[in-house]
Amino acid sequence: MFGIKLPGGAVDKAELQRQAVERAKAEWLKQLHEMVEADPETAERLNKALKDRCGKDKTLPYDFKKALLDKAREYERNANMRQCDRLLHEAARLAAEEHLTERAQKLGAGRRYFSKACTLGADEDFRHAAQRLMETIMLTGGVHKDGPSRAKPADFAPKTPNRAKG
Repeated sequence: MFGIKLPGGAVDKAELQRQAVERAKAEWLKQLHEMVEADPETAERLNKALKDRCGKDKTLPYDFKKALLDKAREYERNANMRQCDRLLHEAARLAAEEHLTERAQKLGAGRRYFSKACTLGADEDFRHAAQRLMETIMLTGGVHKDGPSRAKPADFAPKTPNRAKG
């Protein structure tokens, strides 16, 4: 094949094996690169596929596989953090517009992605920011009532006449 030919026409098996490993590394890195901007479901699927392949492939070095899986986990965590942030900001906008049922749906979905990101090792800054945003969303909306209420009854008193001298 593409191996080095030794005197007498023999092919260096070590060189062939090294080339096969390099091709496999390039293929793995290509699959890892697909995870960079993937949505959380795709990132999770690709991460699981990489884990399964790493378990089966015995030719690649351990350090390469460990670094690859760490990077895949980081990309999956980032995808979940992005989705959580997007959903929480949508929920905040809906809360400000008094759409409480849609707010609750977005908030629930955001919490799911938040918990997945935390499981994958999200940093403390993200955790605190997301928790503060969730608390703010829960306290926003549903407070303003149109019309009279018990706290602000309707004003039934007659208007005072304008007695200014003119």
